[in-house]
Amino acid sequence: MDYAVYPFKRKNKYRLYVRFEDENGERKHLSTGITYPLKASKKKRKKAQQEAKQKAADLLVDYFKEQRILEEEESKAMELSDYLEEYYWPHVGATCADSTLVSYQGALDHFIRTIGDKPIDEYERKMISKYKIHRLDKEDIAKTTINIEIRSIKAAFSWAYKNDFIQNHPYKGQDFMFKTKSKKREFKRYEIEKLIEHTEGKHIGLVIKLAYFTGMRIGEMTQITWDMVSLKERYIHIPEEITKTNERMIPLGQKAYYIVKMLGNILDRKMEQAPKKYKNVTREECYLLQKKRGHGQYAKRSIQDLFRKEMNDAGLPKELTFHCLRHSFATHVLENPDANLFGVSKLLGHTTPNVTSNFYVHTDALNYRQIADMI
Repeated sequence: MDYAVYPFKRKNKYRLYVRFEDENGERKHLSTGITYPLKASKKKRKKAQQEAKQKAADLLVDYFKEQRILEEEESKAMELSDYLEEYYWPHVGATCADSTLVSYQGALDHFIRTIGDKPIDEYERKMISKYKIHRLDKEDIAKTTINIEIRSIKAAFSWAYKNDFIQNHPYKGQDFMFKTKSKKREFKRYEIEKLIEHTEGKHIGLVIKLAYFTGMRIGEMTQITWDMVSLKERYIHIPEEITKTNERMIPLGQKAYYIVKMLGNILDRKMEQAPKKYKNVTREECYLLQKKRGHGQYAKRSIQDLFRKEMNDAGLPKELTFHCLRHSFATHVLENPDANLFGVSKLLGHTTPNVTSNFYVHTDALNYRQIADMI
């Protein structure tokens, strides 16, 4: 290798450097650490030059050895657990609800425990199939649960591929899911009409209609406070801390607006009739769905229990759950030929319209108030 040793003036002395080109043709300079005074004799300069040349040879050997080690380390992909901890979990935590992060972490923990913690680019297609069978046969996990885990695993590798952590996505375009009969079905039109009629005049009836007319999740509805509601602009703001994905705006169609207005009137009467109970509570702090007594929050379980009682009394199928009201909203809207899949996806809070289309095959959410009015 060609290199040259040259002096460079530093304060009151010369320091000897070695100049060379690296493997990419870039010029590099390294100090040999050898110096001599500005007015050194010719003999001293010559001796320093010889020492510097010997030192330079050792420096170059060490330099290129270190570069090869660094290149090998860079070319070796990080292990899956390191990628998750350093990059993926911060991303999921910043864009999804805490419950989603916990769900994803559980799935990837099971995957690493079953398949092993390997460099992220060493995972193969057959491994996820092995995982799927192991969870079913060895651990007796429900097929529906395994399908949810597999979606989480594929999402982690998809993000790695999208952000250049891996060159090839081992699970891209592959359907590893178990074929399962969906337990989620929508209410038929006559069923929802029967339920609404049966619960007319009851507080649970208002809750049921609000879920059906907006498509909101029960976990979101129970945490909405009046500072998130704008009757003037006719929308409900769902912040990211109470939803599964990013924050979104729920436009209130005419029917949903009427329900929210009624809930507001109920609250105003309660505050007027029992001022002591609301002495230290502002209207904005109160929950949209309140317990009949006091200003406490309606628990999800309480709503589900009341819903089930009304369903049984109305003689409606037990397979229909409260969450089916959300599916009914989407399905019944999409039956309208003028419905917009992108708009429905926005209202439901799905990450992409593809998620919506996977469930319902037949700009800003506030731009889709007309969609909410299609129900």
